[in-house]
This record gives sequence, structure tokens and C-alpha cells, in this order.
Amino acid sequence: MASKLNPVHHSNGSPDARYTVRREWCGHPEQRWVARFCGEWIGQSQFYSSAMIKAVGHNAVRLGAAVITEQPA
Repeated sequence: MASKLNPVHHSNGSPDARYTVRREWCGHPEQRWVARFCGEWIGQSQFYSSAMIKAVGHNAVRLGAAVITEQPA
């Protein structure tokens, strides 16, 4: 299982310390899981897994992954 502090790993398996997912106060009545890259906000979620996916997705886009967006009808 990935560390809650470093959910993203380098290709050699070592944790990428630039990514963090931690519980923080961020404008909601309760603490939320907040994903950050180099201390910069990526997003927040009520659930750890959702915040972790935000961090992993951010890393994929940063490394050049294609981005698929939905177009309104």
C-alpha cells in the first residue's frame, strides 16, 4: 500500500516526496484529504482514495499522458 504521505512513486519504486496526501482543514466543517505537488494544491476529497487518485492523475499528466475531457452535448 502506498504511503499516505507519498502516494506517487518513481519508476524505480521509491516514493516521490513532492506528492503528499494529508488531512487538512480546507473550508469544510471537517478535515479533508488534500493532495499537493511541491506544496501546491491539486485537490481535496472526503476520501483518501479519491485524493490519492488526484495525485496519481496529476503525475500522469505531468509526465505526458493524454487527457480526455467530456464535451457537453
